[in-house]
Amino acid sequence: MSGAEKLREKIIAEAKREAEAILANARQRAENILSEARQEADAQKKKMLQAAEQQAEDRRQRNLTIAELDARKALLAAKEEMIEEIFNQAISRLNNLKEREYENLMYNMLLAAAETGDEEVIAAEADRGRFQKTLLARVNKELKARGKKGELTLSTETRELSGGFVLRAGNVETNCSFAALLRMQRDRLEPVVAEMLFGT
Repeated sequence: MSGAEKLREKIIAEAKREAEAILANARQRAENILSEARQEADAQKKKMLQAAEQQAEDRRQRNLTIAELDARKALLAAKEEMIEEIFNQAISRLNNLKEREYENLMYNMLLAAAETGDEEVIAAEADRGRFQKTLLARVNKELKARGKKGELTLSTETRELSGGFVLRAGNVETNCSFAALLRMQRDRLEPVVAEMLFGT
């Protein structure tokens, strides 16, 4: 083998070694890039999973809060409905008192409401019979004893009332219906009724 051939083979061998080194280096860099890409993808995946889990937890908490609020609203509405029913029952019971009890109640209410003693008593159509002359006579007698005129009269006018009456003096009216009286006392009575019903 001549010197030129040896030199050529040496150059080829060196070129092969250099090519293999470059190729090995390129493979190593490709593996490093691929490994980094995998790590970054895993980190992104983990981050996205954590974000999704947090969103799911936030949504769950929000839904739970909304459900709790809805439950509280429903409970409050049910309690208010029960309290309303109690007030309606109270009006019904007052209207269904025995005649003597109802008359005594109206007697005391008329005495308390009459300012001058010459007002007009307006009742519901169905209750006009309950304001008999004997009741008004008793009330007027007591009003006179208290230094008032004692001239209450039953009006020919009637009103849609849930028991009780309206007392009119000129243009001034005092609503003494059971519904109006309970409405005026409701703020004071409602906590008492709630305590009795719910213990709160």
